Amino acid sequence: ADCHVCSESAAMFFVPLVYASGYLVLVFLAICMACGLYYMAELAEEYSRLTKKILTHCIQGVIAIHVLLLLLDGFPFVATLFGIGLHVLYWQFLKQFPFVDFSSPMFIGACAGLVANHWLWIVFFRDELQYRVPQIMAFFVPCVWLVPFGFFVSVSLGDTVLPSGTHSGGLGVASDGGKTSALKGLLSWFGHKRDDMMSQSGAGMYAQRDYFGKDR
Repeated sequence: ADCHVCSESAAMFFVPLVYASGYLVLVFLAICMACGLYYMAELAEEYSRLTKKILTHCIQGVIAIHVLLLLLDGFPFVATLFGIGLHVLYWQFLKQFPFVDFSSPMFIGACAGLVANHWLWIVFFRDELQYRVPQIMAFFVPCVWLVPFGFFVSVSLGDTVLPSGTHSGGLGVASDGGKTSALKGLLSWFGHKRDDMMSQSGAGMYAQRDYFGKDR
């Protein structure tokens, strides 16, 4: 009985420790992922021709996977055909790679198609109970997420999309050399917003105190 009481008292501390450690691991993973994505964006910006070739082969490979899944495993015809058509649409972005116009109808259609593609495959795997979560993730990573993720990391934003400080519109982040990757531009935009919020909060704190640091 004493051992049972001791185990219960230990679990009262151990369970919160497990949860805290788990959330800490998630934070570390998020930081490592952000650093890795930034490094990948640097490489893609430096080697744009090689990145274009990699994306081309990725699109071809994903289309081949869709065809094989349709013919050999009997995957749904509509969802598979939609996925193939969506990757054909992705192929069109390679004509102007690494630049992408975020306001173009083709880009907006690709974003809407990506959402619809998720919905089609989620409905399929929800009804097919024989597939487990690791199997579903093994499909989504190459067939749904790989090419959009590659474009997100590697595409560049021109001056019209990512203007300098003297030009209005866009994200309002200065771009060196006329272009920067979309991921780096997004991270820079968040960094500028964070600095603005910190400066505003700091100005508010110091405005409420006099020269000697006393509250007015």
